[in-house]
Amino acid sequence: MGTVETVRQAKQWVRRAAAEAYACAPGFLEALRGKVSILMYHRVVSGEELSRHYIQPGMYVSTSTFERHLIFLKTHFEILAMTDLLSMWDERRWDSKQRYCVVTFDDGWLDNYLYAFPLLRQHAVPATVFLPTGFIGTDDWFWPEKMAWLYRQYAAREEADKQRCLGALRSRYSWLGDFGQAVVRGDVDALIERCKTFKPEQLDALLSGWAAGLELGLPVERQVIDWDEARAMSAGGVSFGSHSVSHKILTKLTPGEIAQEVEDSRDVLAQHRVNSVPVFCYPNGDWSADIASTVKVAGYKAATTTEFGYEAQTPINRFGLKRVNVHDHITCTDSLFAFHL
Repeated sequence: MGTVETVRQAKQWVRRAAAEAYACAPGFLEALRGKVSILMYHRVVSGEELSRHYIQPGMYVSTSTFERHLIFLKTHFEILAMTDLLSMWDERRWDSKQRYCVVTFDDGWLDNYLYAFPLLRQHAVPATVFLPTGFIGTDDWFWPEKMAWLYRQYAAREEADKQRCLGALRSRYSWLGDFGQAVVRGDVDALIERCKTFKPEQLDALLSGWAAGLELGLPVERQVIDWDEARAMSAGGVSFGSHSVSHKILTKLTPGEIAQEVEDSRDVLAQHRVNSVPVFCYPNGDWSADIASTVKVAGYKAATTTEFGYEAQTPINRFGLKRVNVHDHITCTDSLFAFHL
C-alpha cells in the first residue's frame, strides 16, 4: 500500500470515528436550528455508471446513499421547495427553532430523471434542478467528461503512442502548463482542475486536438435530460432554475456574453413550459459582483454559489447563496452525512 493511499485511509477512519462520536453527542444538529442548508447534488448513479465512465468523486452519490439522505432529511429537517424558501424570505416567515433544507441538483444529468426523480417522488421531497439549457435534449457532453474519456483512451495506448500524442499537444499548445504532468501521473481530477483555468476557446482546441491525435471522434451519448423528461419531473414536484446556456465559466466571458447566457437560459426555460423558479446557478461556482448584478437585472430573485455554508432568515446576499456540496465518499452513512452538515 502506497503512502498516499495509507494517508487517505487514515483520514477516512478519523472522519468516520469523529462522525460516530458526533452522532451520539447531546448537541446533534443543534447548530443548524434557525438556518437553511441548501444541499448541492450533481449525480445519483448506479454501479453500472461507475463501471462504464470515470465520474469525479465529488460529483455523485449512489442511489442507496441518496435514499438514505432523503429519509434522514425528512426525519431531522423541514424540507422546502425553492419557491417556498423565497416566499419565506420575502414575507419574513421564519422559525428560529426549525432546521430547514432545500435539495438542489446542478447540470440536469440523465440519472437525475432515471434514479433521483423516482426516489424524490416516493419520499415526497421537492427539489430544484439547475439546467444549462444548451445541453438539454442533446448528445453533447460537458467538457470535463470529454476530457476524462479522452484520458481513458490515451491511457490504453502503447507507451510510444502516448509519448507521441502528448508531445504533439505540448508542442502545439504552449499554454498547457502542467497539464502534461497531470496526464503522465494519471491524475484525472488534477487534469480537469488545470483545464478550468483555460479560456473556452483553448478548451475547445485542446479537446479537438487530443481527439485528433488519438484518431478518435468525441463520444456521442446522451448524458442529460431532455425537455419531455423535464416536464415529467415538473409534474412530479421538481422545479428548474437556470445554469446558463453553455455552462461556460462566466468570469472568463465578456459582459455581453454573460448577459446573453443569463437572459437566453431564462427565456428557454419559459419557452419549454417547465416548472421554473427565478433562481440562477453560477457554472462552476465562479461569479463576481458584476455578474451578480447582471443576474439581478435579468429578473432573477436569487443565485446560488458553490461556497460552503448556510443561510438564515435574512441572507447577506441573495445573489451569493451558500450551499453544502454532497457526495458519496463523505456522506455514505447517516453519521457521516450529519457530520458533514
